Amino acid sequence: MSITTGVRVSEGLVALEEGPTLLAETLDRICTRWARTSGAVALTVPPLLPVTDLAVLDVYRNFPQLALVSSALDVAAAGAGQIEQEAASGRFGPASLRTARLALPSSACYGVYLHYRNRQVSQGGERVTLLGQCFRNEDHFDQLRRLKAFRMREVVALGTPEQVTAHLDDSARFLDALSGEIGLPLERRAASDPFYDQSGERATFQQIVPVKHEYVHKGLAIASVNTHHTFFGERCSISLSGGGQASTGCVGFGIERWLHALADHFDRDWDQAQAAVGKAEQSLV
Repeated sequence: MSITTGVRVSEGLVALEEGPTLLAETLDRICTRWARTSGAVALTVPPLLPVTDLAVLDVYRNFPQLALVSSALDVAAAGAGQIEQEAASGRFGPASLRTARLALPSSACYGVYLHYRNRQVSQGGERVTLLGQCFRNEDHFDQLRRLKAFRMREVVALGTPEQVTAHLDDSARFLDALSGEIGLPLERRAASDPFYDQSGERATFQQIVPVKHEYVHKGLAIASVNTHHTFFGERCSISLSGGGQASTGCVGFGIERWLHALADHFDRDWDQAQAAVGKAEQSLV
C-alpha cells in the first residue's frame, strides 16, 4: 500500500480525499461543459457489458490480458460453508463461481457504440459525452499512473469522416487551450490505437496514417484523440442517413492521470492545482 497526500492506493484501487476529489470534479466539469457547447449530448451506459457484445468489438482478440469479467457465486454447488471459508481467505475458487457472462469494460466508449447498434446517425452527425468507469488487468499498478479501476471522460463523434475529423480537430484545440490555461506542459505524440490489431494490415495502416494521438506529461499519456474510421460502424451496424457505415472518433480524458500530472506539476499542492484549474475554468467559459 502506498499513501501520498490525499491519495491512497492499494492493489490498483484508489481512494481520494477532499482535495483531489474536488479537483477531479472541476476538471470533469470543464470537459463536460466544453463537450456540451460543442454539441454533445449526455449519455449513461451500463457499468457492465455482455461478454458477447465486447467479443463483437474484438476486445478478447486484441487485448485479452486486460480483460476483467464478472461472475456470481454458485452457493448451491459450493455450499454456504465453503463460500464463507473462501471469503475469509480473500479469494473464491473456480468451483464456487458461475459462468461469467458480463464484463467490466476497459474503455468507456464501448458502451456508446453498442448503444447505437443497428441505428442510423442523423445527417448532421452526432456527438455524445459520458463519464465511464474503466477496468484493466494491467501487469503492474503504479499509483495514479496505472490503476485497475479509473474514470474516463469521453466525447464521441459518429457520422461522416469529415464530421469525425471536425470533432477531433475541436478536441485538439480544446486540449491545447485547457493545458495552456492551466500552465500544464503537454506533448502531443502519435501512438498506436488499442481498438486495432497490432499485426497485419491494420498495423501497417497505423504506421502510414496514425489513428491515435496522445497528450503526454513527463512520459504519461493523460488524454488521447482517436479516429476509428468505420471499425465500430461496421461491427455495430451503425449507418449514415445517406448510406454506408458511420465513422467514429473520440477524445478521452483520464481523470486520475490528470490528477497525477497536476500533483506532479504543482508539487503535491492540491490547493494550488485547484486554483490553477479553477482559473482555467473561468477563462474557458
